[in-house]
Amino acid sequence: MQYRTLGRTGLEVSTVSLGAWEIGGAVTLTFDGLGTIPHGWGSTDDAASLDLIARSRDAGVNFIDTAPIYGDGHSEEVIGEALADCRDEWIVCTKGGHGAAEGKAWTDFSREKLLWQIDESLRRLRMDHVDVYLLHGPSADDIARGECLEAMEIIREQGKARFVGVSIGPNEMGVELMQRGVVDVLQQSISIIAPQASEALLPAAVEHNVGIVARGVFGQGFLPGTLKTDSEFGDDDRRSWQRAEARQALVAKADALRALTGPERSLAQLCVQYVLQLTGVTCVIAGTSKWSHMRENIAAVDAPPLTDEHLRLIAQVQGRAE
Repeated sequence: MQYRTLGRTGLEVSTVSLGAWEIGGAVTLTFDGLGTIPHGWGSTDDAASLDLIARSRDAGVNFIDTAPIYGDGHSEEVIGEALADCRDEWIVCTKGGHGAAEGKAWTDFSREKLLWQIDESLRRLRMDHVDVYLLHGPSADDIARGECLEAMEIIREQGKARFVGVSIGPNEMGVELMQRGVVDVLQQSISIIAPQASEALLPAAVEHNVGIVARGVFGQGFLPGTLKTDSEFGDDDRRSWQRAEARQALVAKADALRALTGPERSLAQLCVQYVLQLTGVTCVIAGTSKWSHMRENIAAVDAPPLTDEHLRLIAQVQGRAE
């Protein structure tokens, strides 16, 4: 395993880290504007999840990312059980601003709600603090109101989180937050087909010494190349309601990238490698419920470096080649 410093936090995190949405299991929630839909990635087995976390630790993974909305709190519960005897070996990140009650999802970035939610997360995690606490996708209006930023500072001052930040949507929000000096860590969706963060966000992160955690590196699971346009998903998998056009676009990109793979590098490993070679990225969170997948992701750090020719071909797939 390789490790990098998570910006100004000083924390040394594994470059391939574990995203824990999948281990939250199957859950169906009602969202305003979307109706009642699956909000997980299918059913999981808690024993397998515990094994996944233990094996990941043995392989050198030390950063795990979760949120209360993952499995309606179940992801945090599983992590709490898994880390009960090895908490000091892990850097734990959870988030606030989204949750659910009686099957209905809610969004609330008020100070009062966030201060309540961190306590609920710590209860499920069986911890007195997390290492990183992120606002989970606030809007520009949420940031402008300021309550969520105040709550983050209170949470840090109370010792319930060592460091704070935001899981962002627009890159512009991240740049602004870094310029204001209010974040230690940012999480953003960055992938081999969507590297737009490298245009402004990542240079700003280097300038302001802010850690960048990359999510979404596998494109809903389609970029590793094992899923097809006609792949079927159960009613408990959020991809069951994904538009066919979106699936087709992801599959086409994966097919175009196959020329860069071989015995020394799978498509999944290419996805990990590409994001990790972007200047400013600290780590990728590989979301999975399967140890076989996580083992493959971890092995990406041992693959040969990407060459200029590789990067040129990737730029062509991205549509950025001159």
